[in-house]
Amino acid sequence: MQMEQHSDHGDLSGEIAVTLANKQTLEDFCIEHLPEYNQQRFEAVAIRFFVGKETIITVYAIDKVRQKDSDLIEKKMAVKKFKISTLTVIDLFSYCTSLNFTLTTGKYPLDSMEVMNK
Repeated sequence: MQMEQHSDHGDLSGEIAVTLANKQTLEDFCIEHLPEYNQQRFEAVAIRFFVGKETIITVYAIDKVRQKDSDLIEKKMAVKKFKISTLTVIDLFSYCTSLNFTLTTGKYPLDSMEVMNK
């Protein structure tokens, strides 16, 4: 499973792609670590990692019930935010087969760069 995220926070920002280990999915992760996560009601669509003085994982899941009954459908997705602060960085890496990311200062777009020393 490939997940990509773009973020503009901090001194360097960029793109990240993650391949999850052991054929796991984001749903599997949620079921294992979020007791209040109900697959019938929610569909995980994004995950955010914050690693600093503490490690916080935030999962964003579409609330299928609210989405269906909401007039937000054309404007925004109704999501629920789930937070996990009990896992360490080592725990997080155990879920990944690979991480691939590029960070930039933001002065120049990554897609405008061409490597000349191939």
